[in-house]
Amino acid sequence: LKLAHPLFPPRPLLPSLPSLTSPSISPPPPALLPPPAVCSPADLFPWAEKEERKRGGDREHTAPAKAKANMAPGFGSAPVSKCLCLISFVASITVLVINKPDIALLDVNKIFNKLELWRLITSQFVFTTPSGIFFGLMLLYTFREFERRFKTAKFSVAVLVMMILSIIFEVALLALNITKRIAPGPFSIIFGLFTFFFSEIPPSAKGGIFFIPVSDKTFKYLFGLQLMFSEYPSACWPSLCGLLAGILYRSQLLPFSKIRIPRRMREFCARNCNCFSNTRRRRNAGYQQVPEMDPAQPQQLFGPPIVQQVNPDPAAVQTLVGMGFDEGPARMALARTGNNVEAAVGVLGGGAW
Repeated sequence: LKLAHPLFPPRPLLPSLPSLTSPSISPPPPALLPPPAVCSPADLFPWAEKEERKRGGDREHTAPAKAKANMAPGFGSAPVSKCLCLISFVASITVLVINKPDIALLDVNKIFNKLELWRLITSQFVFTTPSGIFFGLMLLYTFREFERRFKTAKFSVAVLVMMILSIIFEVALLALNITKRIAPGPFSIIFGLFTFFFSEIPPSAKGGIFFIPVSDKTFKYLFGLQLMFSEYPSACWPSLCGLLAGILYRSQLLPFSKIRIPRRMREFCARNCNCFSNTRRRRNAGYQQVPEMDPAQPQQLFGPPIVQQVNPDPAAVQTLVGMGFDEGPARMALARTGNNVEAAVGVLGGGAW
């Protein structure tokens, strides 16, 4: 059979197929080719995408919301800044109306001899001049962006640390007789946040006035200088103490970044003034308890939702047995589908049992 005969030349067992690159047959133009089918995981498992959105795991939907919250006008996402501005405004107006600015002064003799410890707090919130109220509240409102950037918990720690450090510096200045009077007001918070403003906020608009470079940050610095010299020289000392406190907090020479607000205080503020509302309790509120999966039943992962098992109906069992299914798998299918004969037929016909 292997010998060649001159009258019958050998033939190939399979006829050769023409190639697409041969000149006789040209490939179809790209315009006539059907577009490739694109299938995303959301098309295969739409229920999984819904559950992911419920748990807050869809970053494509949460990212625009976060960006919108950061650019929101007013005190949106900045409850601590709102409380600082409100407390400072009400306390300052009250002191100006009753015309008793001395009750807010930081007096070392009255603090240690008469134990008027409340002066340590009032000296950090009360302005005694109209210009201080105007420029101070304007800067506090401007610096609310740091609370949105750092989140409320970290911003609160920074404010508390800078206030405590500034109080220590101011008491030391008075005890050493370097100055006789220190102007009250939230200078420690404002000028402490100026260190963040200088290092982390880039200028967005640049220009010049008579060959002097000017940016949008220049006016904030001018407001700060106006506030610093609103009560010369008594307002310069708390301003310098606030700058020094902000520099110490940012230098990380001491482990200030490891300080945390106590959990009970966060929960109390979240219940009463809506502060620290984005805590772990809220973040985990959307998660649900996932039932334990059975490896022998893969339809739990990729099939329809699981229905609570019920006792199979004898009539439905006889119906499935009459269709040719075994009694045992028929009972299990009816128990899983809630005595739904049509769904049980689909489960049994799919080979899940």
